[in-house]
Amino acid sequence: MDTPKAGMKSMIELRFPRLPMAICALALLAGCGTHHRPPSTPPPVPMRGNVQEGVSSWYGKEFDGRPTASGERFDMHALTAAHRTLPLGTRVRVTNLDSGRQADLTINDRGPFIAGRVLDCSYGAAKELGFAGAGLAKVRIEVISQGREVPRRTPPAGEILIGSPGTPGAVLDGTFTVQAGAFVNVDNATRFRDKLAGAFGDAYVIKFRDFYRVRVGHVASEDEAETLRQRVKGYGIESFVTRND
Repeated sequence: MDTPKAGMKSMIELRFPRLPMAICALALLAGCGTHHRPPSTPPPVPMRGNVQEGVSSWYGKEFDGRPTASGERFDMHALTAAHRTLPLGTRVRVTNLDSGRQADLTINDRGPFIAGRVLDCSYGAAKELGFAGAGLAKVRIEVISQGREVPRRTPPAGEILIGSPGTPGAVLDGTFTVQAGAFVNVDNATRFRDKLAGAFGDAYVIKFRDFYRVRVGHVASEDEAETLRQRVKGYGIESFVTRND
């Protein structure tokens, strides 16, 4: 879920000198709705295979009833979670490494979009895992069963797409991508997209909930997306890998 929590470690002006300073402040706004600011930790290791460890946060009442990335409505009391790259519908066993408590959750949303976090649990899941009060917990994620990614191809009603000339027609195709920014202002988002399109070709904006998300690329694997993220980082832009869904 998206809330304006984190700023950007910005060097954008070194390569993109005419970008307004607002872009520098907003480029990593989109993060899951949580109750604490991100810890000062390195970015999490991308998902490799079926096990991942890192920090989990949670989101609840402010997003209850709103649509998730899967299209279903968010139920803050259900045992669900948001993950950046696992296929929607994937079942995971999450262990709170501090307490040993476990819960089996369904991935139905995307996030968290904050450095240093690997999972955003529903409030109900955080209660089950015993960290609803603390807000954050070190967790292990183990895949029980992989969901089947069902591409939407085009944005759902109420969402918009603004693509560069290099953007494919079927944008939401379930491939991997790099999210380089998120803005509350569409003009800032499109200006940033245009700069990225000049360097990478395939750059586009997708509006979801209250943010205009600027993304680069449609690639077949998480490893390829990580390579692309490193190229984006070469322009002084902090970003993260997620899916086109």
